[in-house]
Amino acid sequence: MSGFIQWRVATLTFTPAAAHEHPLDVAMTAEFTGPGGAVLRVPAFYDGAGWQARVTPTLPGEWRYRTVCAEDAGLDGQRGSFTVRPAEGDNPLYRHGGFLRVSENRRHLAYADGAPFFWLGDTWWFCPSHLMPFDGANRPEIPSMYRALIDRRAAQGFSVVQWAFLGSSGVGGRYADLYTGTFNAAYWAEVDRYVAYANDAGIIPVIGLGFHHGLDIPTLDELWRAWRYVVARYGAYAVGWLICGEYNLASNEGDYTETDLARIERVLALGQRIKDHDPYRRAMTVHPWWHGGDRRQAWTQPWYDFIMLQGGHGKSGPAAEFYRAIYADDPALPLLEAETTYEGIFGFDDAVVRRNAYKAVQSGSFGFTYGAHGLWYPTQSEQDDKFKEWGDPIPWWKAMDLPGAAQLQHLRRCYEMVD
Repeated sequence: MSGFIQWRVATLTFTPAAAHEHPLDVAMTAEFTGPGGAVLRVPAFYDGAGWQARVTPTLPGEWRYRTVCAEDAGLDGQRGSFTVRPAEGDNPLYRHGGFLRVSENRRHLAYADGAPFFWLGDTWWFCPSHLMPFDGANRPEIPSMYRALIDRRAAQGFSVVQWAFLGSSGVGGRYADLYTGTFNAAYWAEVDRYVAYANDAGIIPVIGLGFHHGLDIPTLDELWRAWRYVVARYGAYAVGWLICGEYNLASNEGDYTETDLARIERVLALGQRIKDHDPYRRAMTVHPWWHGGDRRQAWTQPWYDFIMLQGGHGKSGPAAEFYRAIYADDPALPLLEAETTYEGIFGFDDAVVRRNAYKAVQSGSFGFTYGAHGLWYPTQSEQDDKFKEWGDPIPWWKAMDLPGAAQLQHLRRCYEMVD
C-alpha cells in the first residue's frame, strides 16, 4: 500500500462476513506496529456499509497491521503493511502532529512532536449542525457558512474551534441517536467534512457532546456508546476532547441536586473511558461551569490533563489573582481561559475582549478562547432572539466580522515572539 504520510489520516476499509443487527456494538480493533516498535491500537467503526479503521502514522517508515474482532470472522485476522513518507507541507498540524500533549514544563500544550502550541480558540457550540451548514448559507453571497467561518478564523491566526454538537434545542444533536444504537450514515459522513476541512486549515476542533442537563438522562453506558463511536471515527484527526459543556452546573441556585451529582459522576467516569480508548492519548479536559460556581471536581482525575476555565461573563472577567493562584498550584497543570466576556454579549466591545484576553495570558493562561454573540449560537437573522437574555441579537454574518477576533491575532503573534 502507498500514499501514506506521517501525521495524515489514512483509512482502511474492511468487509464483514455476516450482517449484524446491532453493528455499533461490534468491537473491532486494528493494531498498527511501526518503526522502533511503535504500536497504535485503533478502534474501528461502522460506516453504514462496512467497517473502517482510521490511523494517523506517527513515524515515517514501514508499518504493519492486523485486526481483531471476536464477533465477525471477516473483520478478524486481517493483515497488511504500508510505507509512510515523512511529514510534509506548511500546515503545522501536518508538520508537527495535531495530537496535543502537555509540555515538559507542564505550563502549556505542545504539538505531538513537542513544538509549542498556542491555543487561540473560537466558540461554536452549535457546530456541526444545520445552523452552521457545510454547504450553503442563508446569505446568498456565501456558498458555505461553515467554510467561510473556518477560512476567516484561519486567516486571523486561530488554532482551535470549540464544538458541542448542539441542535436547535440547545440540548442535544444527532449524536444522541447513538445512545440507543441508532445510526445515520449520511449525518456522520457530513461531520467528516467538517473535521477534515478544519484540519486542512490548520484548526483543531475540540469536541464535546452536549451541555449540562442534556446529560442528565442517558446512562453512563449510553454516553459511552456515543463517545466510543466518536473516538473511533475522529480519533485519527487532529481533534481534542472537552467531553461536554458545563458538566458541573448546579441547578438549585448554586446548590447541587442529586441529578447534578449523578451527572458529574457519570462525566468523570466517561473521561477515563475516553482517555483509555484514545490510541493517541492526547491531552484532554472538560468544559466547566463558571469559575465562581464550579467545584473543580475534575482537577485531580488521572485523565484530566489541563485546566479549562470558564471565567464567566462579568465585564471585568476574573481577577488576575484568580489565575495566579491556580498557576501556583502544586502539582502544576496547564491553565486555559476558555470562556469569558464574549464579544457582543451584554454589548461588550473589542476593548473588553482585549483586556481580558491579555490579562488571562499575562496571569498564566497558555492561550485564550474567544467567543462572539451571534456565533457561539449562530444567530440566523436580526429577528432570531433565541438567546436575547445575553444581549441584542447579532446575526452570524455580522458577528464573524466583529473586530475583537481580528485583533486577537496580534495577541498570538506577540506571545509567540517570546521564547
